[in-house]
Amino acid sequence: MRIDVSTHDEWLVVVSLAGELDAYTAPQFREKLVEIVESGRAWVITDLTAVEYIDSVGLGILVGTAKRAGQHGGDIAVVCGRANLLRVFDVSGTRELLNVAPSLEEAGRILRDARGDDEKGEA
Repeated sequence: MRIDVSTHDEWLVVVSLAGELDAYTAPQFREKLVEIVESGRAWVITDLTAVEYIDSVGLGILVGTAKRAGQHGGDIAVVCGRANLLRVFDVSGTRELLNVAPSLEEAGRILRDARGDDEKGEA
């Protein structure tokens, strides 16, 4: 699994993944998200566009990150368009909790709205 991190608009962090998010690759992903949120950057988009598979461990990390971000005054959004991954969010009932969006732009809009930003900047 590959993890890329970038900051947008000085408040929003985008974590892009590629590969599979499962029990074997999850610890690296969890470490990165904890590091980001604990450093005070609690507004996070996780881009799963290039992720082919997610299991319950990966899903648990996303839910845990949403909780942690909320405790730090932030929130997360997940970019996902793959039918197999969307099914995981639907079956688990986490699609709304995780602010699952079809594009990076939509995920950014969701978080800007949650943050109360009036700016129309892009994610």
